[in-house]
Amino acid sequence: MRRRIVLLLIAFVLAGFSATAVVAYGHSADERALEGAEGTWVLLATAAIPADTTGADIRGRKLVRQVLMPARTVPSGAITKLDPSYDKLTLNAPLQPDQMLMSGHFQHPAPAGPSPSPTFVLPSGKIAVSVELTIARQVAGNVDNGAAVTIWLTEQTGLYRRDQKTTVVVAKATVISVGERPVPTSATPTPSPAKNGATVMPTVVSSAVTVAPQDLDRYVVTVAVTPSEGARLVNGYNSGELHLGLVSTPAPSTSATPDAES
Repeated sequence: MRRRIVLLLIAFVLAGFSATAVVAYGHSADERALEGAEGTWVLLATAAIPADTTGADIRGRKLVRQVLMPARTVPSGAITKLDPSYDKLTLNAPLQPDQMLMSGHFQHPAPAGPSPSPTFVLPSGKIAVSVELTIARQVAGNVDNGAAVTIWLTEQTGLYRRDQKTTVVVAKATVISVGERPVPTSATPTPSPAKNGATVMPTVVSSAVTVAPQDLDRYVVTVAVTPSEGARLVNGYNSGELHLGLVSTPAPSTSATPDAES
């Protein structure tokens, strides 16, 4: 019995020595790896990081971890610490897990492009509203930029087409843009000459190539109106039919100015 107890004690002592040796070995692993060399801390990605991720996001979400490596194995440009100077920079390519973070992975974000400038001048206090109209409702296509127009609305008031009324939606508005598009064309069949009495099948030839550049369809008109006029105009466009009317402008005076008496 005593002999068994002594053997158990010896076994426990040996197990303790073994555990201590394993812990010491683990703690000294980095030192042995760096023996005779200088160590450098580097950053490795803990997960896949998509491109355009900012340095602030990487640091805030803890997407990298520090690892001690021999200095001789660390490539030039490796980041040792992700400080706030990287916050506004973005990754120029995605990073894979355990990939080393390099300064070359970061770039300044692309500057925002200039906002597109409008193709028309909008008077102060007015808004631009566009409506799609046929040529007939645009005074046969004679509405141009800068023209003054009156806008009418025709609404159905009963079951029959004759049951309708027409009212003025906007008494006077300035046209600031007229949208145009090429006139749609259809293919024209051209007969082929018959041979030996065979049945002639027409050859379809597109007439698009014969359309002159000036053949454009005016399909949308943009006017400058007040916000309240714009609300009535949009409501009328969605509920009835709109028509434009050109407003005449006073002709310039042609009376001669008498010369001053000398």
